[in-house]
Amino acid sequence: MAEIGSGMGAVREFARRCVEAGGIPIFKTRFGGKRFENNAVVAACWGKANVVKGGKITNVPLDVIEKMEKTRGDYKWILGQ
Repeated sequence: MAEIGSGMGAVREFARRCVEAGGIPIFKTRFGGKRFENNAVVAACWGKANVVKGGKITNVPLDVIEKMEKTRGDYKWILGQ
């Protein structure tokens, strides 16, 4: 899977581009019950994946990963809304 960025700035930028394209940003923190290495998440733009390409974002702060796991389906806090 292609790496599309690193850090919280990359998470916010992906979410912003996805929303502006008319999609819904989704962040996956685990696969097979285990978290990804390098504090990574997999980002996807539901509904507009052909416009905003997803991929792996590394070096996401652990507290952000934990919040992503608890607030499934709600991305607005990432954008500060």
